[in-house]
Amino acid sequence: MTSSERREARYQRRKAKRQAKREARCAALGPIDKVYSYRKMFFHGRKCCNGVRWKQSVQNFESHLFSGTASRRRKILDGEWKPMKCVHFTLRERGKVRPIDAPHITDRQVHKTHCNEVLVPLYGPSMIYDNGASQKGKGLHWQFDRLKNHLHWHFRRYGRAGAIMLLDLKKFFPWAPQAEIYQRHQRLIPNPDLRLVADTIVQNAPTPIPGRGMPLGVEPSQQEMMSLPSAVDNWAKCQMGVHCFGHYADDYWAILPDIENLKEFARELVRRFEAMGIRVNKRKCQIIPLTKPFRFCKARFTLTETGKIKVNGSRDGVKRARRKLKLFHREFVAGKRPLEDVKQYMECQSAYYRKFNDHGRLLRLRRLYHAIFFGGAKCIKSPETGCASA
Repeated sequence: MTSSERREARYQRRKAKRQAKREARCAALGPIDKVYSYRKMFFHGRKCCNGVRWKQSVQNFESHLFSGTASRRRKILDGEWKPMKCVHFTLRERGKVRPIDAPHITDRQVHKTHCNEVLVPLYGPSMIYDNGASQKGKGLHWQFDRLKNHLHWHFRRYGRAGAIMLLDLKKFFPWAPQAEIYQRHQRLIPNPDLRLVADTIVQNAPTPIPGRGMPLGVEPSQQEMMSLPSAVDNWAKCQMGVHCFGHYADDYWAILPDIENLKEFARELVRRFEAMGIRVNKRKCQIIPLTKPFRFCKARFTLTETGKIKVNGSRDGVKRARRKLKLFHREFVAGKRPLEDVKQYMECQSAYYRKFNDHGRLLRLRRLYHAIFFGGAKCIKSPETGCASA
């Protein structure tokens, strides 16, 4: 047996072991009647109502939850369940237009059960630890802490030598290749009944381009899209051995001490993404030396000469807050806005900037708030709400 044949035999053995583990994880979930048991569906159906019980549709759903859960479970077990049409609307968040497709509350019960009982247990082992979006116990500020941890790790070994690569995926959700998602279902969900439910959710997803895209607002889309680049993530972590590598949704970072090696790594990373059908926004991709500050998810990171890391919040947020406070003051004087709304807004701004090294910004914003609404020792009177005391 030649060396190439021995390598191929070792690869086939490793491949067989990985497939056996996938099948064991899926078998541990049990058959479809156990995964979609009445108890689990009822529990997740109650969780769907949290925070939206003021809606009439949610009230109707919860009042018929006993009988509705049984009928939907029967459709799933018979392979006849199909989601209803989503409600489409558009949000504009700080100039960014986001098309949202909200599923019906009855479909949300099935989606939540599918995510928590199927996708999370089967997708989780193949995802890297430094992928923090839409994961339980993680989130944006957890991702900031991981980036700070990587910067500390790099500084202890190389100082401020090297650079950080920032990469952004272009229209991550709208242009997602559905063929790649079906292949993941085939590989990671061996149970044909569970795979049928997963395929049905993707097939009925409202997308503008046939065969592409996953809708925002549908819970299974989050798990599908967060785990979709796992092959590239594991290549970077395991095969290339890049310790300082992670991402939050479609925003990636990588830190290496040699800039030329980092450029080669970035080119190969882009090539692998495009081979999967995931587009990269090359205009936003950049390599920044660690001696300079950089921005990740609208937060500004600075690695100082002593190794301390300063993290500042969004500067544009302060400008918006100042403009809003002046607008709120005019509405308050006109009697159109109570002071309690302004206090609640200030508490939201304070909670955001308290998580960063922005004590000075927060102090100046509070000074403006007190100067406008209270004027030192003076009291501003409103025609309807009366006197606003400090």
